[in-house]
Amino acid sequence: MKVLKNILSQLHSFVLWLLASAVFWGWIFTLVTDTSPAKKVTIYCDVPAVQDRLLAAELEKTMPEGLRMIQVHAFNYVMLDTASFDRGDIFIVPASEDTDLLMDLIPLSEGGPTKAYDAASGKGAATGYIQYTDEDYYIYLGSGSAHLDDGAAFAVAQELLELP
Repeated sequence: MKVLKNILSQLHSFVLWLLASAVFWGWIFTLVTDTSPAKKVTIYCDVPAVQDRLLAAELEKTMPEGLRMIQVHAFNYVMLDTASFDRGDIFIVPASEDTDLLMDLIPLSEGGPTKAYDAASGKGAATGYIQYTDEDYYIYLGSGSAHLDDGAAFAVAQELLELP
């Protein structure tokens, strides 16, 4: 009985050590597997669901030379702060998005925004990977993208538009 009491009295220390270890090794994993913004293209999708890893793997098959990684993130409210506009390269947003938020984004063509998904026809970019709602979606480049000059963000966006 005394041994059991001793173990239970140390349980909180063990649990805290276990949590700290998990956070530490998660940080190490991210540090080792991530790469600099100059070597990756980051896509933010304001959609209900996206198969981020599968879509990234598909896009990485034809990624431009000089890139090491493509990251795809489902929408979260971090996307709305100005820092994410600096980090993001490609944004897929619904037509109902607040136009003030889109001021920092660049349309793919000079004629205006490019449709990523047409709700009327049900056709759009990467519909096998992205779950759209019943409205039109547009694709933009981030104004702070590290790949505006080298054209990598534009090339990945074009490839994304061609995926079924």
